[in-house]
Amino acid sequence: MQMCGSVQVFSSRLSFWLFVLCVLASLWQFGSSSSLQKLPFRVSGQVQDFLGFQKSEDAKHASKSDRIDKLFNVLPGVLRAYGYPNVEEKLERLRCHFDAVNKTGLGHDPDIKYNVSGLIASHGYPVEEHEVHTADGFILTLHRIPYGVKNSSKGPREVAFLQHGLLAAASNWVTNQPNQSLGYLLADAGYDVWMGNSRGNTYSKKHETLKPDQRKFWEWTWDEMAKYDLPACLNYALNKTGQKELYYIGHSQGTMIAFAEFSRNQELAKKVKKFFALGPVATVGYMTSPLFKFLSEDLPDNFLTEVLAYLHLYDFFPSDEFFRFLAETVCSERETVFICEFALSMFVGYSREHMNASRIPVYVTNCPAGTSVWNMDHWAQMVTSKKCCMYNFGPKGNMKHYNQTTPPEYKIENMETPTALFYGGLDTLADLKDVSLLIPKIKHLFYNKEIPTYGHLDFIWAIDAQSFCYKDILGLM
Repeated sequence: MQMCGSVQVFSSRLSFWLFVLCVLASLWQFGSSSSLQKLPFRVSGQVQDFLGFQKSEDAKHASKSDRIDKLFNVLPGVLRAYGYPNVEEKLERLRCHFDAVNKTGLGHDPDIKYNVSGLIASHGYPVEEHEVHTADGFILTLHRIPYGVKNSSKGPREVAFLQHGLLAAASNWVTNQPNQSLGYLLADAGYDVWMGNSRGNTYSKKHETLKPDQRKFWEWTWDEMAKYDLPACLNYALNKTGQKELYYIGHSQGTMIAFAEFSRNQELAKKVKKFFALGPVATVGYMTSPLFKFLSEDLPDNFLTEVLAYLHLYDFFPSDEFFRFLAETVCSERETVFICEFALSMFVGYSREHMNASRIPVYVTNCPAGTSVWNMDHWAQMVTSKKCCMYNFGPKGNMKHYNQTTPPEYKIENMETPTALFYGGLDTLADLKDVSLLIPKIKHLFYNKEIPTYGHLDFIWAIDAQSFCYKDILGLM
């Protein structure tokens, strides 16, 4: 199957793969959830029958191997219904590969088994994990590379703080090889590298009083990341190192929370020497991401926060065994890796020109890393409003939270931080139209670079990001 820069090539297959992904997600999540019985839809029983679970107890106690068997029983019918040839043969080949991986532990990239610290240590770099407490009680994990392999002096170093994007984690900065990943490049260039993990992702699921199975644990959006997470993490890194200023490098949502907080928190903004925004996002009114189009245009209002929360599915796309299964099977096979490429394209676009397809299993193992359904709802609201606003609770809720009927808008033009922008011509989330609206609002824009062939993920995973982007950043620091 031919992959192109535009996701339009997949339009005829969109409904097919969305359906398959729904089946997979249902098989995995609902197969182990008693919430299936509580579905407020007439099709609840039909879903159970289709997946082969006649009773809720069957679903509750089904082992992962049982679910995998049922996966291969369900998919042939789905694929045949959409007219795909040689279904059984292709799936049998996939099943054999999965069985071989299960029995031998071989057949996939060894990096699949590593978390962030494991990835860093596997390349010979020192790594530390730090816990940071926010003002509202969350306990976040910071990953640190205090010095590099090529530059291992242990004296005081300037701090470079890297903040990942939506549904991601610190792994974004260290997933490729050392000469291709910004985290390693900065450490080798003499910087003390700190990498944040936003609340609710794989590494930041702790709270002083709440547990992840409680609804209240998840009732937040990127508003709280900007207000609580960002100041806590930046101040912690500065206090730990004894430095007074740092360089901030954000990607996607990591830029959004910075635009928001640096524009209203001048005390924090003064501690940032320079702000490098990769795939910068302030508004998303013109984005073309199929996922966000679906969330904002096709789903009923409040679907995420009412229906999914009703099912106790507060964590949106967490990193779990389901994605490990995909990484070790579908994403590891030449014949089926296009499915994973397509899934990435449905989120924020995928550029085969700049990506190393052999690393996709490692990407999928680490990302998505989860966020709250309220955060996803906030993003969907922004697609509709075309503004950089706080979360919309509705007129009554807004009066309670903001003392006005509409959510306040962030005033990015108030930001005093020196800022550099790097954006892609093929980015389906940080669309060029939205970026063009952002540029005039930045008072101190000292560098501005468009990379015409880059998509949203190329800024973290492209094999040539060092040449197109990171070299410039290092030269400007």
